[in-house]
Amino acid sequence: MKILKFLFFPFLFILFIFLIKYFIDKKEYDNQVIKVDIILKNNCELIDSAFMVSTYPENKNAFFENKKATMYLKRSSKVQLQANKKYDGFHYSSIPVKVQENLILEANCTEEGRLEEIFDSLNKQFKEKD
Repeated sequence: MKILKFLFFPFLFILFIFLIKYFIDKKEYDNQVIKVDIILKNNCELIDSAFMVSTYPENKNAFFENKKATMYLKRSSKVQLQANKKYDGFHYSSIPVKVQENLILEANCTEEGRLEEIFDSLNKQFKEKD
C-alpha cells in the first residue's frame, strides 16, 4: 500500500505538469498570427466589391480585389462575409468560419442557398458534439 501511494502522487504531479504544458502550448498556438488568403466565390448577381470580410473578435475588415483578400489574423479568429459598408441599402452576412491559411468564402444570395448554409452549419455543430 505504501508503494502504491509512493507511485500515485508523483504520477499525479507529472500528469498535472503535462496538462499545464498542453494548455500553455494550445494558447500559444491559438495566438499565432498567420497570413490568411481569402477567395470570394460570388454566386450572387452582384459585383464582387459589394462584399467584404470581417473578423471576430478583432473586428477588422478587408475588401476584395480580383476576388482575393489577404489578412493577418490569430489562428483562433473567425471570419465572415458581409455586405460592404459603402453600400447602405444592401445587407448580407454569412456564417463565421475559423481561419486557415487558404479560405474560400461563398456568397449565396438565394434563399435556398442560404438555408443550405444554415443547415450544413447546424449539422457540423451537432456532429462535433457526438
